[in-house]
Amino acid sequence: MCKKVLWLCVCAFLLGGFLITGCEADEPVEEPVDDPEEEVDEVDEEVVEDEITEIKIAAGRPGDMWYVVSHALAGFINERSDRLSADVIATAGVTDNTRVLLDSEEDMATHINVTMIPGADIWGEEEGYYPKKIASLTMLSETWVTLDSDIETLADFSGKTVVVPREVDFGYTNIYENWVEQYADDVSFMHGGIESRLTALRDGAADVGVLPFDYYYPDEYSMSSGLIELSARGDLYYPNQGNVEENLEAVAQACVTEPFVGEYELPPMGMVMPPGALDDMAGQPEESMVFVSNPVYWAAGEEMPEDVVYEITEILYEAADAGEFEPYHAIGKGITGEFVATSFWETQEEREEHYHPGALQYYMDNDVELRFFGEWE
Repeated sequence: MCKKVLWLCVCAFLLGGFLITGCEADEPVEEPVDDPEEEVDEVDEEVVEDEITEIKIAAGRPGDMWYVVSHALAGFINERSDRLSADVIATAGVTDNTRVLLDSEEDMATHINVTMIPGADIWGEEEGYYPKKIASLTMLSETWVTLDSDIETLADFSGKTVVVPREVDFGYTNIYENWVEQYADDVSFMHGGIESRLTALRDGAADVGVLPFDYYYPDEYSMSSGLIELSARGDLYYPNQGNVEENLEAVAQACVTEPFVGEYELPPMGMVMPPGALDDMAGQPEESMVFVSNPVYWAAGEEMPEDVVYEITEILYEAADAGEFEPYHAIGKGITGEFVATSFWETQEEREEHYHPGALQYYMDNDVELRFFGEWE
């Protein structure tokens, strides 16, 4: 009897197991389904990445003042734009900034170019590239200077050795040579960078030459390190002081003399420093002094989209207006909201022609006046 009961229990147990197994096998198996929110997130990340526009700033030699403040500009763009990414590239100098982006239209469309007058409209001419202004960066302002007290005016340059900036096609050294040649004969010109010119003047290899001083728009001036170093050798004399109207006329003529003729004519680039405006040091100019000031500025070809330049201009202008360039370099204190929209172009029509359409639109939308900073009337 007991064996019979035990057998029935075993059979019931086995039958229950078969039934349970069969029920489990009949249940549908759920296929894994991707989370739609995760898919959207991944797509969104790809879209954002595709929308980033990479901008390069061709800014000259590392350590150049415009290279340093261009790094600041790139930082502002990277911090404040959701769709632009900026980086600075080094070149052999301002004149080389144009050359590095002439290989393709894509380079022209993605590069900001630190350029200057004269030369901006010429260095890329063969490839049809014309940089349009975004904003002023600084003024490269230089004065005639000598240790020889007998050299009182430019007429006294006759028979002298005169040191001027490097020779570059349509470079600003031509302005200085054209200015001198209106007054002096038998002049021997030497050419070089700032350090080379300082050495030539200090060691007597040149009788007179041009050296930069620090100028911050509209009316702040100070001695540059080069002038300070030269003054250690003796009193400084400035042959371009006095005769203001005559010298302004001479500079204006220099700007429309070979090679600056026809379509290459320059606006008059003479400015006037009032007497006593430099630091209180030996060799202070005693009279008002005419000097040449060459604008250096951020620019872009019209290949760069207007909306991109508009946003760059907005970021740049707001940083300048807030004084945010000042901590990066001494010239930064001159990069102000007032200064960035200044130029040597005298009429509104000329200014609008030379600004990039995207930059111009930003200034117009925000009632920023495009100013004329030349002294010439």
